[in-house]
Amino acid sequence: MQLFILRHGKAEPMATNDAARALTERGRRQVAQVCKKRVQELSSVGAIWASPFVRTQQTADIVSAHLGLPVITEPLLIGDSDPQQLLDLLQEQGPDNFPILLVSHQPLVGSLLNGLCGSGNQHSMGTSSLACVQSEVWANSCAELKWLQHAE
Repeated sequence: MQLFILRHGKAEPMATNDAARALTERGRRQVAQVCKKRVQELSSVGAIWASPFVRTQQTADIVSAHLGLPVITEPLLIGDSDPQQLLDLLQEQGPDNFPILLVSHQPLVGSLLNGLCGSGNQHSMGTSSLACVQSEVWANSCAELKWLQHAE
């Protein structure tokens, strides 16, 4: 099974409410570029899950426009969630539900990617970074990193 992990695009500077921060124009362009570069791989995605924050919803909407899929808001995808709770939720999904694209924040995207691959902090997830991992079970050190695409 494949899982795609996408960090939201570049967002506005910190405001009074972090959840309300929107993507910058550069962030929108970078997300679109990453999607365009990986359009063939992303074409297999069956579901898009995104954090409820504005910038992740906007990022997911860009991907949604490319793939023609609805965005499912998943509260466990906020940045400070426990990665194990997300792994438990993924493990509950049947194989027919994959590939799933997760759109989230740091530190969750980095913890999730590196935890799944057992790679410490080897793989960085900058804004608009997109990773593809493959596994039979969603547990720490059980996945293989297929590729990692960074924004230009």
